[in-house]
Amino acid sequence: MIKLLRAGYRRYFGNILFWISLFASAVLGIASGVRVKEDSRLDDIYVIIGFLIYAALLSLMIGREFSDGGFRNKIASGHTKGAVFASECIIALSVCFVLSLASWGVFLLFNVSAFGHILQDVLIKSAIGYIFLIISMITMIFIVSILIPRKAVAAALALLLVFGSYLAAYELDSALSRPEYQMEAVLVDGMVQFNEGKIKNPDYIGSPLREKLIFAFNIIPIGQAMEYNSIVVPLFDPLNVIASVDEENAKMLNTLPLYSVGTSLVLIAVAYVLFRKKDIK
Repeated sequence: MIKLLRAGYRRYFGNILFWISLFASAVLGIASGVRVKEDSRLDDIYVIIGFLIYAALLSLMIGREFSDGGFRNKIASGHTKGAVFASECIIALSVCFVLSLASWGVFLLFNVSAFGHILQDVLIKSAIGYIFLIISMITMIFIVSILIPRKAVAAALALLLVFGSYLAAYELDSALSRPEYQMEAVLVDGMVQFNEGKIKNPDYIGSPLREKLIFAFNIIPIGQAMEYNSIVVPLFDPLNVIASVDEENAKMLNTLPLYSVGTSLVLIAVAYVLFRKKDIK
C-alpha cells in the first residue's frame, strides 16, 4: 500500500494538470474571498467551479492510469485490486484537499477580520460540515472516474455529475421554498389590500413528500453547500451581529455531516465491490 501511495502522489505532483488545478483553486479563493468581503454573499457558482476542478483533475488522472495500463501493471506486479482501489481513493481525497486548502487559505486572508464577531460554535460546526460535504463530492467524482475506464467518457460524466447535482439541488431548493400560504387580495374602501398567510398555496409540498425531498436535498453535496452558505456567509457582514442561530439552523449544523458521512461510506463500499469484480485490461 505504501508503495502505491508514493507512486500515486508522484504521479499527481509531477503532472502539470495538478499545478494548473492548484493555481485555479487559489484564484477561486481570491474571487470568493473578495465577493464575501465586499457583499457578504457567496454565489453557488464558486462552489460549482471548485467541484469542477476536482472533476477535471481526478477523471483525467485516473483515466490515464487505465489508458496507460498503470492499473494493469500494478495488479500484475502483485498488488490486489482492493489495495489499488484504496490507494487511489486516499490519494484522490488528499490531493483534492490540498486544492481546497489553497482556496480556503486565500479566502481567509481576505476575511480574517470577520472572525472576531462570528460565533465560534457556528464556525467550527460549519467548517467540519463543509469538510465532510467536500469528501462526499470528491467520493462521487472518484467513483465515476475509477469505474469507467475510458478517460473521455469518465471526464464528461464527472463534469455532468457536478452540473446535474447543482440542477437537482436548485430545483429541490426552489420546490421546498414555496410558502405554505399565499397572500389574500381583498377590496377595502375601493382599494386592494393584501393579507399575508390567508390562502393555502396549491404548489406547497407537504408531508410525507416534503420529508423525502428534504432528505434528497441534504444528500446532495451542493445542496448542503447552499445550506451552509445561507447560514454562515451573512455572519461575515460586520453589521450583522448575531448572538445565536435559530433552532432549525442549529439542528441542521448538527445533522448535515451525518448525511455526508453516510453517503460517502455507502458509495465507497459499493464502488469497492464493483472495482474488485472489474476486469482490468
